[in-house]
Order: sequence, then C-alpha cells, then structure tokens
Amino acid sequence: MANDKTFKVKNALEIGGTVKTSLGTITSSNIDLSTGNYFKDSLNTGTYTISNPSPAQSFQLELTGTTANIGSAFATTTYSGNGSARDITTNIDMSSDGGMVWTAWRNSQLGSADRVMVDSVRGFNKHIASNTTAAESSANSISAFTTTGYSMPSGDGPGGGTNYSGANYVSWSFKQTAKFFDIVQYTGTGSARTIAHNLGVEPGMILFKRTSGTQNWGVYHRGANAGTNPENYYFRLNATNSIINDANWNNGTAPTSSVFSVSNDSDNNTNGETYVAYLFAHDASSTGMIQCGYYTGNGADTGTAVNLGWQPQWLLVKNEDVNTERWHVLDSVRGFNNGAADPNTHVDNNTQEFSNPMFDVSSTGFTPRTNDDKSNGSGHHYIYVAIRSAGDPSITWPGTVKWPGGITPTAPGIGETDLYTFTTDDSGTSYYGYLSGDNLS
Repeated sequence: MANDKTFKVKNALEIGGTVKTSLGTITSSNIDLSTGNYFKDSLNTGTYTISNPSPAQSFQLELTGTTANIGSAFATTTYSGNGSARDITTNIDMSSDGGMVWTAWRNSQLGSADRVMVDSVRGFNKHIASNTTAAESSANSISAFTTTGYSMPSGDGPGGGTNYSGANYVSWSFKQTAKFFDIVQYTGTGSARTIAHNLGVEPGMILFKRTSGTQNWGVYHRGANAGTNPENYYFRLNATNSIINDANWNNGTAPTSSVFSVSNDSDNNTNGETYVAYLFAHDASSTGMIQCGYYTGNGADTGTAVNLGWQPQWLLVKNEDVNTERWHVLDSVRGFNNGAADPNTHVDNNTQEFSNPMFDVSSTGFTPRTNDDKSNGSGHHYIYVAIRSAGDPSITWPGTVKWPGGITPTAPGIGETDLYTFTTDDSGTSYYGYLSGDNLS
C-alpha cells in the first residue's frame, strides 16, 4: 500500500523519516487508511472504526467538537403568558424548513386549556389540540416561525392555551428534519393506499388527525403489541384507551423509509376529508436523534433500564395495557429529578401539570421508577418516544487503540479542535494513540 513505511515511535509520535500528509477519507465514522494518513472530521457523538491499515503505518486525525444535530432540530421552552405580541426564543430556526410547535398550559391560573399544536404546513392561523376530537380552527396562537423561534400575536391564544397573562406554559418545537420529524398533509380517498414522506428512515410513531372535521386522533407506534406486528394496532392520542387491535387501520402494512399506509378508516382516509400526519422517526444509529420503542414494567421500585445509547431530554410514554392510563410527556427543562418527582404533562387532557416519580435518566437511557401503572406496572407494556439530549461531544474509539497510561482522552469541546496521532506496526491488530494537540482552535 501507498502508506507502507518504516518509522520509529516515541510516545506514539513518529520521529525521523519523511512524514506523509495525504488527506484521507472518513465515511460513516470509518477511517479508511488506504486513502491517506491525515484525516479531518467534525463530530458530536459517535463511534470510530479503522480499516485497511498497512503492516506499519501512522496517521493523524484532526477532530472538531460540534453541537449535536438535535440542538438545531428540537427544543423545550418554558415561559409565562402576558397576553401581548411577543417573540419566543427557542434557538431553533424553523423559518425555512418549517415544523410544529406543541404548547401545554402548566399551572392553575386558567383552570384548563387545550394542548395546542400549530405547524407550518397547515398554516400559522390554524390550530388543533392533542386532547380533543375537534377539527382545526383559526385562532391567534402563532403568527410566524423565525430564525430563533416563533412569534405570537397579542391575545390569550385559543382558549388561553398559549399566552394567557399570568399563566405558565411549556412548548416543544419540532423542526422538519431528516431522520427526526416530518409533517404530511393529504386529502382522503376512501381507498387503501401509500403516502410519501421525507424522513429518510422508518417512522417510529405517526400521529393522524382529521383536520376538516371532528374525529379522534389515531396513533401508529412501532412498539405497539410489544413490537410484534405493530401495524395491526393503534392508539387514541386524545384518550386513555389501551391498545386497539385492528389490522385494517394501517392497511396491515408497516411504514417504510419513504411511505406510510392508510386504509379506508375515518381516522386517516375518509374520501374528501383533509388530514395531517406528524411523523416521528426511529433512528437507532450511534448518531441518531430519536428512538421509538417499548419496555415491560416489573412492578418494582426500580424498573428495568432502557438502553438508548445516549441521555434523553424528552420522553413521551403510554401504558398500552391499562385503559385509564394517560399519555405522559416529560423533559429535561422542567426536570428529570432522579430520585424525586418529575414534572409531567398529560397531552390527552387539559389539566394542569402533574409531578410524580416516574423515571431516572442517565448517559445511556432511562429507568422507570416506582411500581405505579403510569410507568412500571408489573408485566405491562409501555410505548415511548425518546429524544436525545444535546450534550457535550462524546467519542468511542476502537478497542484496539491503546492510550498512554491506559487513560482515554476526552473528546474536544464544542468548537474546539484536537489532534490525535495513531500508529500500528502489526497490520492494525493494535494501535497506539496519543493526544498530540489539545484545543488547536
């Protein structure tokens, strides 16, 4: 190979001889040594592999730490209503690609308020609510998406649901982003068919709502029926119903990375009616932003840990077996209070925020707490949507890399650039790694 050469190494750094500086290629976090011996990459979280080494070879990796993709696609924001025109800062730019904002009232100032959903596809002057069967209606809720969040006109919003003076709110912003979230509006035909989407991966959850008339929400989830033939089951987002078995509802067909299926059901395909579908991706890759799955409760004070491979910042959870259990949403902004009560919102009704011990979160996932049916009933199945935390950069190196003193260096911070040098003299059976440049930026 072109990179074969003889070299001497001291502290994992090559000394003497001619140093080659051909820029190599990294594909899907794989460092291909047949393409060069100097590599550049930007990464927030991921796992590197090394391929095609020469019998004896050295190479360097210039690595810049970045913000996780989720940092530009999702945000939880809390604010107090004032009834006046205002801008809400989420640091999510949805002005070009669009998205959806889901807002929930938190405290007892109002007595009740719907869970308002506004999106760029249907238009800012229209809203629907996750807790009702009502058709979409016009109201002063959101007037525009901006480069830093969204704008609200003066007024309380629909039923006080977004900006009532003195009330407290939480809003969740979902940007239309590949492998994360998509919005599809369509007109029903009354006949089974497929409808295209732009996620680029299989949807993990789809929320269906007829917007031109009164109708229950319908929910497809890949974790339904403990993940066995989930296309034959569905849920009601606006109700506490347990799982519903109906092979016709999704036309008995699971969604793919490019289409989802509907039948002739009034929930998703009545002829001449207008619908919106909110699609949440499932991406189990090391760089994925969102996962949709299920777990089984054990009825103990501490449940079985759910391993996502990363720390969640947002959870939606529903007990699929108990007819009275609600749809719970928790987030890191209001707090995952490990060992204590977690603020959580029921998106299927219009009551104030609750506080219950439900989950502990960790760097690798979450663990149900208590033996309550809300999160950990014995033998009960739970579906969930988990969104990744936008944490500091984190890198997993191949196990074949040996570091000085057995101590693996930390990843570069966001915006920082570090330089790593690696050598092998046994055709890649083992490598010696060294942090040769710290925060070069």
